[in-house]
Amino acid sequence: MVTETLRHPTRRSLLAQAALLSLGASAWESQAARPPPLAQPQVLTAWNVGGQSWAGVWTPGAQPSGIALPARAHQLLLVPGSRGQAQQALVLARRPGEYLMRMDVRRGRALQWHTMEDDRYLGGHAALSASGKTFFTTETDGETGQGLIAERDLQSLEKLREFPSGGIGPHALLLEPAGTLLVANGGILNLPETGRRKLNVGRMEPNLTRLDAATGAVLAQYRLTDSFLSLRHLAIAPNGTVAVALQAEHADPVARTRAPAMALLEGEQLRTVPWDAATGAPPAWDGYAGDVCCTADRFWISAPHAGWLASWTHQGHDLQSQALPGAGALAANGGRWMVGGDEAALLYRDSAPQPRRYGVHMPWDNHAALLHFS
Repeated sequence: MVTETLRHPTRRSLLAQAALLSLGASAWESQAARPPPLAQPQVLTAWNVGGQSWAGVWTPGAQPSGIALPARAHQLLLVPGSRGQAQQALVLARRPGEYLMRMDVRRGRALQWHTMEDDRYLGGHAALSASGKTFFTTETDGETGQGLIAERDLQSLEKLREFPSGGIGPHALLLEPAGTLLVANGGILNLPETGRRKLNVGRMEPNLTRLDAATGAVLAQYRLTDSFLSLRHLAIAPNGTVAVALQAEHADPVARTRAPAMALLEGEQLRTVPWDAATGAPPAWDGYAGDVCCTADRFWISAPHAGWLASWTHQGHDLQSQALPGAGALAANGGRWMVGGDEAALLYRDSAPQPRRYGVHMPWDNHAALLHFS
């Protein structure tokens, strides 16, 4: 209980703690904020050092430039700034999250902090609205456990409205080309007083819910037959097919080793992608898929516990895998994408047969976004 309290500070302490952390980190930031060589990839991500969490820019061979955080971050979402402003991003606290922050990416400065409203806790993810002036967050009502979607102002971070997410434990969400919202309701209930403890594993009802972004109305829901497969992260292909990273919650460890890593939503059908019938999953699979991304012709899934990447075509065929201890955060940008592991990051290019390898001294935490390539 003491550990969980430290990981999830009280609402009143969050902004004060963030301000103190920023002051204490100013000297470190001034040394770390030297512009990296343009020939190197730049990645927006979060990391942890000695119990302190950070968000900022990672570049090979350079000390990362970042902002001290009051608790671990989850997603970092690139967003448009006002005219004349530098690149900005939203930093979302890990579930059950209690803070939001808008940052200047290049300068490594916090522009706006926001503590969550009473009885509202972040699910760790956000998506921009079609206008680009607001954004949607996945949240939980701390009193009822109901999953919610909140629409917030991009500059002030204040909540404008909220509506039900269609399930429990909403996590990732995306704005579809048609303007609808697709939400992965993971089915797992977490509350701040119990930290990361899963309160309803035996009663999970995970689903994908499609919502009308304007009214919040539920347009469709999709479920797998196995209710112990939590739907977590999402990626969408140019043809509209959506990949869903899965995390198995079966009590039986053998069942977890047989669980799929990914599901596909194709039109109105949600189905799991089976492992190769002859070989099964790659070694050490424990049912836990981390991140997911879409490249030109494939979906990629990271397996941080098992230590590898797996990929399939957009139709769920031609399984391929690549070993990488601690493989976690994925970041795609056109024909180039990266994955971060415990000690290395791999850069893939569509035109190159093999990835380029970079050393990583501070592993990326959860998610990442590519900023630059030359």
